[in-house]
Amino acid sequence: MAEFWDKYGKPIPILQWLVMIVLSAHVLVSSGTSLTPGQAEAFVLALVGGNLALLYGLPRIISWGAISTVLVIVDSLLVPTALYVTGINDTGLYVVYFGIIMIAGASGNLKRAVLLASMTCVAYGAFEFGSYMLFQKQGTEQLGTILLRVPFFLAMTAYYGAMGEFAQKERKAKETHERYAQEIRRIFSSYVSPRIVEELIKDPGKATLGGQRKELAMLFADLVGFTSFSETHSPEQVVAQLNEYLAAMTEVIFQWDGTIDKFVGDSIIVYWGAPLDQPDHDELAVKCALHMQRRLAELQEKWKAEGRVPFRAGIGIHTGEVVVGNIGAEGRRMDYTMIGDHVNLASRLQDLTRQLGFSIVVSEETAARIKDLVGKDGRLGHVSLRKLPPVKIKGKVQPVVVYALESLESGATSIVDA
Repeated sequence: MAEFWDKYGKPIPILQWLVMIVLSAHVLVSSGTSLTPGQAEAFVLALVGGNLALLYGLPRIISWGAISTVLVIVDSLLVPTALYVTGINDTGLYVVYFGIIMIAGASGNLKRAVLLASMTCVAYGAFEFGSYMLFQKQGTEQLGTILLRVPFFLAMTAYYGAMGEFAQKERKAKETHERYAQEIRRIFSSYVSPRIVEELIKDPGKATLGGQRKELAMLFADLVGFTSFSETHSPEQVVAQLNEYLAAMTEVIFQWDGTIDKFVGDSIIVYWGAPLDQPDHDELAVKCALHMQRRLAELQEKWKAEGRVPFRAGIGIHTGEVVVGNIGAEGRRMDYTMIGDHVNLASRLQDLTRQLGFSIVVSEETAARIKDLVGKDGRLGHVSLRKLPPVKIKGKVQPVVVYALESLESGATSIVDA
């Protein structure tokens, strides 16, 4: 019902009803009509019924922009038809009417259309009035009828002028939306999946480019032994295998709706919770990490079969509040990225994977949020979440509690440390 009244309050239905009222009144009160009273009433009922169908039937099929075009075409033919069946065959009247349509349509502005049409109506009224007063020519309309045409013409001008203005606003709004959509695609298409980009385009208010504090789930992934691999292989081999790895990981990240912050050499920095709010950001980050390791295992088998050195990767995950937004030198180089102490901690957790000997290490904050998913719900599949001894991390005074996350064989019971 709310949507119905919203559409009813748009300028198109109101103006269309104005046209119907003017035409219906003209048909019912016209003295020179060739229609019988019953035919006149039937004609008016047909006008009202057709108007209802146009205004409240068409919106279920086509947009309001398309409806405005249909209405203009229908009314441009309907008005002279209504005038003709009521006995008006003055050629000058039709010339003025279609002149008004062209004036209003060309102006594309309600005020300008009314002003120009007013001048046309005054000229027409002066001509008819002069003919009546000076020549008393047979067939000239009565003075009252002539004077009534002026407000009729002004009402029609307001209708077509408003239609033109509405069409221009719709076109400008569409152009603005398209420009904004292109800007969103330019900024975010390299960071997030196409689905997230389209969601941002549908609701641009969600694409906050300015800096804001948000809680994110952050994932850092880095290849183990990549430096020595680079030193013992040709640049072409290094780049080819690294690109294959990054492409596969990007596909997995986008599958789990992650935002890629950046690639730094062989490192991948990803987060969840921006630019779109993602209440389940911790779950998405952990599922993505497990999927990344499974996909990497597939690549390892492929590389071994091809006689190439298989990469290994360590992943660190942490949840915390950071500043996220477009950061950089405006007009030169801007990146949609995150900064803050929690970002540094997530990076340190990734470094711990080598020291602790686990491929995925998560912080205590993240572990607290996913314990139920591992235990009661089982939404993370068959996994082990084990608490490790506190470790000293650079930049932190107190030792940090971390957890090791591992996939288990299918059918195995999930393990969760308190």
